[in-house]
Amino acid sequence: MSIPLIANLGFTEVSSAGNLNDKAGTDKSKLPVQLFKLTDNISGNLTMTNDSAHKKIILDTNGNTIINSTGSPITNNSSTSLELKGSGNVQSTLTTFTSSESSTSNTGTTTIATADNSTVDVSDSAHTFVGTFLDTNRSVAGGPSFTDFNTTVKRPQDGSNSSRRANPTYFTTAFASSFGGVGLDNINRSDFGMSFTHAFPEDGTTTSGAIVGPGGPSTFDGVSADAVDTNTTHSVGGQTYRYMQWNSALVGVNNGNSGTMGIAMYIDVNTGKAVVEIILGAGGRGAFNQIKNVDVLGVTAGRRFTFTNNLAISCVLSGADPYDGVTVGAGATAVANRDSTDGSFSLTGTVSGSDGSSQPYSVKPVNDGTGSLVTTDHTGTRSASAF
Repeated sequence: MSIPLIANLGFTEVSSAGNLNDKAGTDKSKLPVQLFKLTDNISGNLTMTNDSAHKKIILDTNGNTIINSTGSPITNNSSTSLELKGSGNVQSTLTTFTSSESSTSNTGTTTIATADNSTVDVSDSAHTFVGTFLDTNRSVAGGPSFTDFNTTVKRPQDGSNSSRRANPTYFTTAFASSFGGVGLDNINRSDFGMSFTHAFPEDGTTTSGAIVGPGGPSTFDGVSADAVDTNTTHSVGGQTYRYMQWNSALVGVNNGNSGTMGIAMYIDVNTGKAVVEIILGAGGRGAFNQIKNVDVLGVTAGRRFTFTNNLAISCVLSGADPYDGVTVGAGATAVANRDSTDGSFSLTGTVSGSDGSSQPYSVKPVNDGTGSLVTTDHTGTRSASAF
């Protein structure tokens, strides 16, 4: 192509990335026709800013390439179209996008602008899992004792005071939550277990008994386990309270006198505190008996991550937090569940392949400016936007 050098044409040779107006210089950049010719391969971006004096803008690759590994190779912000010519390749080789949230309390939707406004939604209610609320393992004679004095707590059956002896360690609202609230949701399960031992093992055996939830195993903590004998619900103040009782929970030992004792569990209707009380039988001193091992599991909220791919092509998510090698089609979603309340994430999305014209895909367009790019006379290979 031969363009005569006339007074209204500004000709500029370009060998490095940067602003084309600046490369032309103050006087030359005011001419109506701008011709830029590459004299070397360009690594990075060439930017054209708007100037009302411009009537025609030409960028001749002259067999050289414009390759940007971090963004678009051209940014035309001129109201006049930039005409791309020549056989040199003009490509963005950026094929990845990233997104992360470091806060473990993160929930809601994160929009990824660099992935055509694809989104990551973190839900705090869509996924639940069976988690461990209590897993205490104490040594023989090392657990918390029952009191030797009657404890004033109100039972849900009729609101009457109980004259039994509760374990003060568990008489808290924190343990009430761990037990599953007024319905004892986490105790009324087959995987619940509690074993007992003696404060003074020299008086008799060590592990003295165990209890399990409905349908639970016949043994727990290596000893025979008592199945629940009473499992009833009662309406108190608009709430449904559960009362559970095991009649032969543990063997009492007190200077040679042995017998079985029961255990009752419920939530105090006045205080909202958990109650684990001993129903004394033979060998009846509460303080001689201790809670040894406890397993309490229950359903709790986890986190569900939903990535929605708004790209025009598929992408592969990696990073293992929470996606690892997951392919997501255009317009499709990928779901990952996490068995914790940690809503943080860090992911990388990767695109690959070429379009029908053998133009390799990138997450950046060839021109990311506000102005247009004319490629009619460009014979080199351009990258294709994944948007």
